[in-house]
Amino acid sequence: MPRSAIGLRRAGVQHHLPRGLLTRAWLRCVTGARTGPESAQSDLEEAWEIAERGPMRLFMADIHLHRARLFGLSKDRPASYPWTSPQTDLAEARRLIEKQELEDAESVARAARDTP
Repeated sequence: MPRSAIGLRRAGVQHHLPRGLLTRAWLRCVTGARTGPESAQSDLEEAWEIAERGPMRLFMADIHLHRARLFGLSKDRPASYPWTSPQTDLAEARRLIEKQELEDAESVARAARDTP
């Protein structure tokens, strides 16, 4: 396991891991390590596993956005996109963000209504 991931795990704060993996995925994609072990794709998949267990919906949305940004830019996109499609990832990111924002707003409204 790369040292940076070990350090993030030692911090003991689960929500730092997806953020660090997203950053490293961006760096790896820029330097050409897009697929395979020790790649942007593997970082995004690990971040997804963590966020999904969380559940960390906004991190899941960020992962969808990173997939579309990093892998949707490829000229041979249909052949090289490791997931369904950039459009599917963007639509799912939108759905997750809207759902989270709506739930947050509803929670605030309930708290305001229930406060004497």
